Amino acid sequence: MNDEYVEDFVEDESAAGSDLFDCDYTPIDAVINEVTVFTGCKTMATENGDRLLIAYGEGAAKSAFFIDSKKLRNVFCNTNRRFPFRAVIKVVSYGNMFGFNVFAPNTEITTADRDNFSFYKRGKKRSR
Repeated sequence: MNDEYVEDFVEDESAAGSDLFDCDYTPIDAVINEVTVFTGCKTMATENGDRLLIAYGEGAAKSAFFIDSKKLRNVFCNTNRRFPFRAVIKVVSYGNMFGFNVFAPNTEITTADRDNFSFYKRGKKRSR
């Protein structure tokens, strides 16, 4: 092999903190109504515009998901937010529309919370 055509690997300094997001991604559905330890977030450019990537879990169970929710962005991107933190993300209904909100980890998961999540999942399937 001719060495003049072989390029040397150059470390990408911006990838230094990427271990947090070096995992399989899940839909947000995986954390709805579950006490979850969130470990970090960052804004990423995607084909659908800028989206927030939220990391959660540790070790083999670590994962991440993308969101567009303004309410979640306000919570996770708050300059006073410290990671990791425990919380519950619930589906909340605004009339006939659904969104997400963050609650304390000791919040009760009610029948209404489970119903909102079910309605959200059904509406998501119809919109595809």
